[in-house]
Amino acid sequence: MKLYKFFTAIGALALAAGFTACSDDDEVYSDGFGGVDGQVVLAPTYNESYKFIRIPNSTMAPTLTWSVAPRSRVRATEELTMKFAIDNSLIDSYNGENSTDYVALPEGVVLFVNDEATILPGNNSADTPVTLKVTDNAQLLSQLDTEKKYMVPVRMTEVVKGSARIAVSSSNISYLTFSVEEVLIKTGGTPTGTMVPASDRSGWNMTLAGDYGVYSGSASDPINKTGRYWYIVLQGGSLTLDLGKEYTFDGLTFDSSFGSRYYLLLSGVELSYSSDNSTWTSIGTVESSSKTLALYAPITARYVMVYCPSYVLTALSDVSIYEVK
Repeated sequence: MKLYKFFTAIGALALAAGFTACSDDDEVYSDGFGGVDGQVVLAPTYNESYKFIRIPNSTMAPTLTWSVAPRSRVRATEELTMKFAIDNSLIDSYNGENSTDYVALPEGVVLFVNDEATILPGNNSADTPVTLKVTDNAQLLSQLDTEKKYMVPVRMTEVVKGSARIAVSSSNISYLTFSVEEVLIKTGGTPTGTMVPASDRSGWNMTLAGDYGVYSGSASDPINKTGRYWYIVLQGGSLTLDLGKEYTFDGLTFDSSFGSRYYLLLSGVELSYSSDNSTWTSIGTVESSSKTLALYAPITARYVMVYCPSYVLTALSDVSIYEVK
């Protein structure tokens, strides 16, 4: 089967080396399908980015919405079926042209739901697109590295039914990119543990660091829940909650009697935890205003730090954790 060469003006030089050997026709068309005789098919490009979420003991896979339906220069006169493949050999050239450092996903992480698409007679495009999915194999997903950026290049490789030629073009290749992010905060979730009551918080205390101001009350007021509040502002400052000993918990609350306008846990606020007040591990970044945060899995810690990179005004009235026993 002859693989027809077709380059856009922008992508011609970059792709010529990779595909010249696949064609015995030296004619190059740069104006779409214009001037091309016979049945020529092309796969539209859809580039998308996705994120794997790494939580304790598990990796949550994204749902892939990518799909592509090949199209024909003219209405098909017969049934045409095209096959697609993941071609990791394209990653190096992409990195070279775009100054990126993508690597291939481990084999089997991304799979075809269907790797063929058919254009029926009288139509210009396939009714059922080619689609992908992410494996549910936990062992494979556990191999993903948070320090790496991954790529899956998908291209149309051959016509397996009917007489047609594939237009070789940058428009024939879709580049799907993936990252892996470690997250503990379960946005919108509910802690499963039991909130430690004020009567059991006598050994707790809170301290401030960085750029902050205190306007009313004391750090012990929201811990002991005396009915009073601690009125503070942080801007590049942090609050550290010392629980007095290690607890295992899957949620925490920094409540304000003044409503959501004065929540400490606002979008962009960063949380971390420690057992020695020296070595810290990230809990994550708050995505939306909340007085209570749930965690995907329990953590064990004595200290919790809340860092506010931007201006945050809060009137804390109750501070606690949700202990898991």
